[in-house]
Amino acid sequence: MSNVVGIAAHHLRRVARKPGLILLLMAVPVTLAAIEYGAFGPTVAAGRLPPITVLVIDEDQTLASRALPQVFAGGPLAGMFVVVSATDRDAARRAFRRNEASALVTVPKGFQQALLDGRRAEVRFAPNPVQTFSPGIVQGVLDVAVLLVNSLHQYAAEPIRRINDLIASGRDATSDEFAAISRGFYQAGQRMGRLSALQQATVTVSREGAGQRAQQLGATPGEFFAYVFPGRAIFALYFISQVLGVRLLRDREAGLQRRLAITPTSRATVMCGGVLYLFTGLMILLVVLGLIGALVFRLPLRHPGGLVLIGSGFAAFAAGLQLLLMALASSERTVSFIGTVVVMLLSLAGGTFVPAEQFPAALQAVARVVPNGAAQQAFIDLLVHGRSLPQVAAGVGTTWAWAIGTLAGAVVFESRRLRT
Repeated sequence: MSNVVGIAAHHLRRVARKPGLILLLMAVPVTLAAIEYGAFGPTVAAGRLPPITVLVIDEDQTLASRALPQVFAGGPLAGMFVVVSATDRDAARRAFRRNEASALVTVPKGFQQALLDGRRAEVRFAPNPVQTFSPGIVQGVLDVAVLLVNSLHQYAAEPIRRINDLIASGRDATSDEFAAISRGFYQAGQRMGRLSALQQATVTVSREGAGQRAQQLGATPGEFFAYVFPGRAIFALYFISQVLGVRLLRDREAGLQRRLAITPTSRATVMCGGVLYLFTGLMILLVVLGLIGALVFRLPLRHPGGLVLIGSGFAAFAAGLQLLLMALASSERTVSFIGTVVVMLLSLAGGTFVPAEQFPAALQAVARVVPNGAAQQAFIDLLVHGRSLPQVAAGVGTTWAWAIGTLAGAVVFESRRLRT
């Protein structure tokens, strides 16, 4: 055992003397997270989307038309939208071409009068053809607003009819007529007011086998970065494991490993020393990345025992993968090429760049069975969803199954190579 630790410590000391490339790779997840913050602004760090710009052309210039933009600017949607008045459609087209707005809402002339007459009152909607996501949000909010206005108009049909009769007659309302109109609008408001309870509703999302947890619009900065930082860290560890593995490969090409194998030190000791070196190095770096995430991005390090178990499983897999490639390949160039291809394929399939929760169902199933996808989702479940270790047992088991498989394969093929 002491020989195994000695071999691992020897390699680790050599890495510590020249850590430049490894430090550069460790900066990758931190840099990517910082770029995301800089690109999307503090609203993303707060768990919200950047505000969506909505252009409004008010051709009616009435009380009703001026109230329509408040659908986007006020209430529970305040902060999600920025409402900008547009002079005409040409100005809106120029804003669309510059990608400065997501949608155009036009209130045509006669809008208020149509509402008073009980006729069809239209609002025109035009999405920015360059965008896909944000215009859909604007249209959804506008559809809900139209539904609510139609309901209010139905409830207030009687007082609106009285107002039209007074306008048509050209006379002032009597005190009784004014009271009846006011009472009609008050009763309509009471009926519509029942919908205000929706603002205080808390939606609880229940996932099968995962208990319940209240989901709200918005999150803490730490929870937002907890979605993306584990994937970035895993991606960096893949390439760091290649750098650490190359050092072993160079020793092999220089004949150092074969000289050790013919000494009283057994082949098993030499192989175990390499495994311990890679595993320990990756675990140290993973812990450092976790601490950086907690200090810089305020990641909520919940369930530290579970995080260590998942991280150690992925570190063992990454170590086993590099050792297996080294046992099968004949040169450093071949190991680097094959390793890079394998890493990119696994990263794409496992949702390293985009959280697998955003994948279609079929691709989510794939992401759950690849090692980095299983580890990343388990990290997210612990850090963001607040799940317990038994609830992420499937992800932990998948990660460790891959780790055991690659390590076993590396031992088998490396033993064959050393015997030849």
